[in-house]
Amino acid sequence: MASFTQRVKEDIAISDAPYAIVRKKAIIAGFIRFCGYFSRRENKKMLLMPTNNAKVAKYIYQLIKEVYDADITFSYQVAQKFKKKTLFIVVVQSGVDEILDDLGLTLFDSAISRRVVYSDDTAAGFVTGAFLASGSVNDPKSINYHLEIVTSNEQLAQRLSRLIERFDRANFTPKVQKRRNKYIVYLKKSDQIGEFLIFIGAINSSLYFENIRIERDMQNVVNRMFVCDEANYAKTLKSSKEQIENIKIVQKYYGAKPEDNEKLATLMELRLEKEDATLSELADLLTEKLNSPKPISKSNVNHLFIKLRKLAEPYKEDK
Repeated sequence: MASFTQRVKEDIAISDAPYAIVRKKAIIAGFIRFCGYFSRRENKKMLLMPTNNAKVAKYIYQLIKEVYDADITFSYQVAQKFKKKTLFIVVVQSGVDEILDDLGLTLFDSAISRRVVYSDDTAAGFVTGAFLASGSVNDPKSINYHLEIVTSNEQLAQRLSRLIERFDRANFTPKVQKRRNKYIVYLKKSDQIGEFLIFIGAINSSLYFENIRIERDMQNVVNRMFVCDEANYAKTLKSSKEQIENIKIVQKYYGAKPEDNEKLATLMELRLEKEDATLSELADLLTEKLNSPKPISKSNVNHLFIKLRKLAEPYKEDK
């Protein structure tokens, strides 16, 4: 069964949207920037662009053929690990320097050419190419909304983030995080991910994403109506009252940010604002407030409240 990432990329690849030549060039530039590399064969310079998606390889092949008079072929490799996945490689065998010069690219820096990317339409094209090359997005049926584009170049990650942030017709708030030896440009908010899919031309995937998101939000409302019965609600309020008492003691003796613990300090603020929120709701609010790349669990929130109680315990008699 195809992953949602594969579905999104194929949605872009089979689209018959009548893009202008400038957007097509920007897509090619983004794809090359995020996955292209050089090779030499018989003293001839070649440009190689790998992808594990056959439809994406065909799409990039056709784009380059439409825009440039170059000798292009396919090759492929079969990985022996991970269920023998096939890697498809688009190979430009002639006119490499001319193509790179036209796109304002060298493969030894992280620049995004303003000659190629200068408008919302061309910015959308460049980001589309980047996503096709090294992007992924979680299925909206999962518990964690997350879309990311990966690169090994920190400057390129920062520049891509600023490019996405400057898009005029949307309010994207991308973040950059280092993960091992890679840099991740990511979005966490579900409404921004849905709009981003439109931004890169994955219209059908965006409709699917939004339908699942709406259904899930409605189901959450229904579940809360059943779960928050009178007994559970009273239990939540009782726990909340004890937690607020502990917060006031800790703030008195330790200040607003005890032990320089940002997560605990933020949770304290959220509990004071949302006296009737459950631990699960606080976990979601805390994840969003801290822009955490991984969802904070209900168990984690509970452990933070235990820590809060232990900090407050020695001063309760004084109070």
